[in-house]
Amino acid sequence: MPMQRKPTSKICFVLCLALGAVFLSCGGSESAVEVYGENRDPESSPIIKQPEIILKASKPPLLSVVVIGDSLTVGSEMYGVSLTRSLLNAGVLDVIVSAENGRTTSEGVSKLEDSMVVDGVVVIALGTNDVAMADPEFFGTQIDRAVAAIPDTVKIFWLNLYTDQWISDDAYNAKIIEKANAHPNLSLMDFESFASPSWVEEDGVHLTPDGYIQRTRFILQQLGLN
Repeated sequence: MPMQRKPTSKICFVLCLALGAVFLSCGGSESAVEVYGENRDPESSPIIKQPEIILKASKPPLLSVVVIGDSLTVGSEMYGVSLTRSLLNAGVLDVIVSAENGRTTSEGVSKLEDSMVVDGVVVIALGTNDVAMADPEFFGTQIDRAVAAIPDTVKIFWLNLYTDQWISDDAYNAKIIEKANAHPNLSLMDFESFASPSWVEEDGVHLTPDGYIQRTRFILQQLGLN
């Protein structure tokens, strides 16, 4: 997801964060977010050579991270340090977080296709709104569709489901594992094994404020950005 960088003058570090669109529901909570962020490099300047100092090469930052999610990702933008800001603070150069309440996997994959990702990493946090349909096979076809939407060189992380609904999400999580074994560039983010029951609200789906904060931390850890 290359982006043109404009030269700056004698500025060591600038963070550019633009809120793309925030739509408010009638209850006053955010129902959708489109957040774009960019870290821009400082202008190159003369380097004073110091032969006696040997510097180790640092790990190169992720060029870009695209996150596609539902209401749980909306929550990750609302509580604590937002997911977008956390990724930028960790050194990611370009960040796009797209999330919407009630978004199904099919709808989210359509958003991914429209994003035309060509590099970096994609994090997909979808499936919770598919569980009620009780059709994990269709869910699997949407995972295949997501993988087909981007180049093989782009790594995809799929955050699995952690809910306490009247319908089990086990078949959906099993389908993510199955597809991760079938696609070399697809990996599981096993939030289910990491999460605590105390982080789930009474509706069995959404998280407490602390749960959203921990979810953001988990995503960064899985990306090697902790």
